[in-house]
Amino acid sequence: SRVLSGNGYASQQTREDILKTAAELDYATNAIAQELAYGATHNIGVVLPYIKSPFFSKILEGILEKSFETGYKIIILPSNYNQDLEIEYLEKLRKKAFEAIIFTSRQVPEETILKYQKYGPIVLCYKPENSGIPATYANRIPAYREAFEWLKEQHCSNIGFLLSRGK
Repeated sequence: SRVLSGNGYASQQTREDILKTAAELDYATNAIAQELAYGATHNIGVVLPYIKSPFFSKILEGILEKSFETGYKIIILPSNYNQDLEIEYLEKLRKKAFEAIIFTSRQVPEETILKYQKYGPIVLCYKPENSGIPATYANRIPAYREAFEWLKEQHCSNIGFLLSRGK
């Protein structure tokens, strides 16, 4: 295994013999066994309520871009705002299926998320109600004000504003 993993010493002849035999047998390392041996999956779960939403797709795009740079694999966890599913995903973090979880939005109470922080990093993509959970988010209030000011300058008098958790 030292030869195949590239760790530790083996004589040149032993190394050549092992590599030749491995090639003849079409040997491939077992990724699951390696993850178990090293104690790291390099998997990050990303909880998305809806995959087709442009808002969440843009967040996922940024997460994927960063994951390519860092060598992490992204596992998409669709939730449809189903609290039971979100708890199931947190349980997978506890069981080490993921090294971390990113919630782009959530239905599960933040108090529940706090209880799972001891099992791995959890990051929110929105402003948390509780400051004990790491988060990254845009302060939308100034953007809304700027948009409405611009509309006012354009003399718009009938303005609709729709917010929804719908698909």
